[in-house]
Amino acid sequence: MFGKIKVAALLSALVLGALILSCSEDSNYDQRTVVYVSSINENKPFLCDVLNQGDSLYMPHSTTVYKTDDDYVTEDRIMIVFHNKPYNGIIDPSTGALGSFLVTGYDVEFLPQGGDPVPVPPFSGKTSVLVPANEEVTAEILLVPYAAKQVSPLMELMYHPNEIMSIARIKFYGHEVQANKEITFEAMITVNFADPLTTKDNQQNP
Repeated sequence: MFGKIKVAALLSALVLGALILSCSEDSNYDQRTVVYVSSINENKPFLCDVLNQGDSLYMPHSTTVYKTDDDYVTEDRIMIVFHNKPYNGIIDPSTGALGSFLVTGYDVEFLPQGGDPVPVPPFSGKTSVLVPANEEVTAEILLVPYAAKQVSPLMELMYHPNEIMSIARIKFYGHEVQANKEITFEAMITVNFADPLTTKDNQQNP
C-alpha cells in the first residue's frame, strides 16, 4: 500500500484544529446564539480513495496485473458536529424556539497545496440541520462528489502512486428559526487524494 496516510498526517499539522468561525456582514455574534463547527471528521485529516479495488487487487496468480472488473467509485461524505452556544446575556435563548438555528446549505472549495492541481471544482449543497440552543448536532455532508472522480485530475491517480494534497474550505449557511437574516460560518479540513491500492478483503497487498 502506498504511504498516503503519512503525507496526509504531515499536511494536517497545517489545518488540524483550525476549525474557524467566519462572519459575514450579518455577524454570527449579532444573533442570540453563536453556531460553529466543533468537530469535522472527528478532527482528523481525510484520505479520499479515488478508486475502490473491490475484493481483489490483482488477477489470480499475479502480483503485477490489476484486476479491474470489480473496481468501483464512490462519493465521499464526512461527519460534521455543529454547536449552538447561547450568546445573548439578556435573552435566554434556551427557553424558546428563537434560540434554535437551522443550517440550510454549504459551499465546498478545495485549496491545493504544493503546486498540485485543484482536485475538485467548487460546488454547493443543500441541507436542513436543526441545532437547538446549548446543544451539539451531528450531520453528514458531501465532501467529494462521485462525478469528480470520473474526470481529471483524480482519474489520473487511479493505479498510480501519485497524490494530490489539499485543504477543503467549507462555508455553511443558515439562520435562526423564525428569523430571516442569513449567517455564514466556516470550517477547514485537510484532504489527501490518492489510490492506496487496498481491497476490503485483503489489506496486505503491496
